[in-house]
Amino acid sequence: MARPRTWLVTGAASGIGRELARQIAHRGERLILWDRDAQNLGVVASLLGPAVAHHEAVDVTDHGAVRAAAERVGVELTRVIHCAGILRVGDALGMSAHDYRAMLEVNTLGSVHVAQALVPVLRANTSRFTRGSFAFVSSIAGLRGIPTLAGYSASKFAVVGFAQALRSELTGSFVDVRVICPPAVDTPMVQNLISLPAVYRLKPPQPVEKVARAILKSLE
Repeated sequence: MARPRTWLVTGAASGIGRELARQIAHRGERLILWDRDAQNLGVVASLLGPAVAHHEAVDVTDHGAVRAAAERVGVELTRVIHCAGILRVGDALGMSAHDYRAMLEVNTLGSVHVAQALVPVLRANTSRFTRGSFAFVSSIAGLRGIPTLAGYSASKFAVVGFAQALRSELTGSFVDVRVICPPAVDTPMVQNLISLPAVYRLKPPQPVEKVARAILKSLE
């Protein structure tokens, strides 16, 4: 019998990352969970029990911390789903520099930091017999600029571009790079917004269980 695969999920304390972890655990596979919210990450790890090989509070904006955490993931890791991200809503010309910077640091530079730290691990752990994958969770807002989501769109467009370039650079390796662009999803990140962008009112956010299931199916 083949050994269970080991997945690392970032942003695992909430939202899409948490639901992905739950579904992966249900399939009998092993998990490494990262999130900067140590308290809620611990709750998730407790709920998922022995499926979680390791969980750790990691802030993806801290390049050094991400690299240090990557040194502790072990030799069995072959799958990464990078979900960690934040959302701020506001007019393109009215949003504060602080909010723009926060989204770029978490969504864009966080993606770069995680890839720089973990892709070498995946390359070391994979072969023509054991292939690996690195999936970036971007957004439909990373494919088209959406009113009142200018900063979010900018940060997620950058993730798409980075992922496309990385995929080309890894041609010939045993690591497949994917970028996933889901629609609005019914997660705490969206639920906690003071007001929903107009586009979300036209098409309500999708159930997180459905979106996570589709993401995992796309990675098979």
